[in-house]
Amino acid sequence: MQEMTSFSSVIKNRGFLNLWINQILVQLAYNSLNFALIIWVFRLTDSNTAVSALLFTVYLPAVLFGVFAGILVDITDRKKIILFINTLLIICFLSLIFLKNSYPAVLIITFIVNTLAQFYSPAESSAIPILVKKDQLLAANSLFSITLFAAFLVGFGLAGPLINYFGIDFVFLFEALLLAIAFALATVFPSIKNKSDTQGRQLIKAISKKDYWTIKQVVTLEIKDTLKLITARLPLMAAMFIMAGVQVVIGILAVLIPSFLERVLQIDATDASYVLVLPLGLGMVLGGLLIGKIGFRFARRKIVGTAITIGGLLFFFVGVSPIINPVIRYFPYRRPLPFFYQMPHSAVLFIGSFLAGVALVSIIIPSQTVLQESTPEEDRGKVFAILAAVMAGASLLPVLLVGGLADVFGTLPISLGLGVIIALVGLFSLKPNLFFKENQLPPHIREFLGLGHWKR
Repeated sequence: MQEMTSFSSVIKNRGFLNLWINQILVQLAYNSLNFALIIWVFRLTDSNTAVSALLFTVYLPAVLFGVFAGILVDITDRKKIILFINTLLIICFLSLIFLKNSYPAVLIITFIVNTLAQFYSPAESSAIPILVKKDQLLAANSLFSITLFAAFLVGFGLAGPLINYFGIDFVFLFEALLLAIAFALATVFPSIKNKSDTQGRQLIKAISKKDYWTIKQVVTLEIKDTLKLITARLPLMAAMFIMAGVQVVIGILAVLIPSFLERVLQIDATDASYVLVLPLGLGMVLGGLLIGKIGFRFARRKIVGTAITIGGLLFFFVGVSPIINPVIRYFPYRRPLPFFYQMPHSAVLFIGSFLAGVALVSIIIPSQTVLQESTPEEDRGKVFAILAAVMAGASLLPVLLVGGLADVFGTLPISLGLGVIIALVGLFSLKPNLFFKENQLPPHIREFLGLGHWKR
């Protein structure tokens, strides 16, 4: 009965409800901006490499500032961080209206926006365990994941049509309005902070006195301690590795989608809202609901491993679809057109994206829950910041390379190869004995892989 009422009981928590609404509005603005800029930069430059550079500026801030952001979050009232960042984001979004035709300016503003996001994301994620009870964590994370992906659905889904019918300036203005509403709502947040440990209090004092030598010492020590915490807990390391892998795949997809649609399928890139984003978001929402309701019945390793395997197979089959249906080569119009001119391929993309959404959320929710349960409250901000840095760092080189490779070899070989790799990783997590003999792995690795790790 507890599982049946967990969603409603979490929503009744006023502090969580306020944080949840703010998340919805900010993620709507952020996701619609990302999609709009990917399409805008591709059309501005007609280059996969340019899109790669854009994604590089999205991920680089996490590597440069992510860990420091987590340390700052753990010693600061998260309400103040959220209010401050909302204000700066509004300024950035409005500035794009005037600077959108300058590719370097777009890259700079994208870098600033994602630098600010490094402080916002750990503040938001690490606040959940402070606001809800431990036995409500899975339900709270499911709700956050549902709305995170619903915002992804609506933000990415609306951006394409809005660009087509109202222009890119309207999209930037609409996003700034959402952030303004989020700022107004955040003013009624409760104070969201935890007690600082000894190092945290020392850092607060050093910052107030502008003692930069002490700040450097404390930050270095905090990073070392957090890395020791992570490396000492195998489930925590595995969850971070999986989340980083998800981010790499998402980054590669973001680079490839405009070219795959317009150059391979002859579908207008803005119609990704209909054939990719809409079904992907629907699958994420449905998957989040299912995990929140029945996920507790299964070992998390089984959920994640199965989802990774299915995701790899879907990636492979969607990529191979133009090869097994070569009619696309004889399409009479050699230019991108609305998706309904290519209904067979559009249907394949829609179904594949929906199933991929279910698989994706089935990977993320258990992994994030493990991260929260395996981390002490006073260290959660730092752990999530290191997670962001690892995810971004792992994505930098693939995202930077894939654009150039796609310009040279096309998107199909990359899609097929990536699908095979993902499926093999999932199969390894489910059946490690197919890849290694028992005596080839250390005992703690064997136990982790074969004896039901991530169980409740």
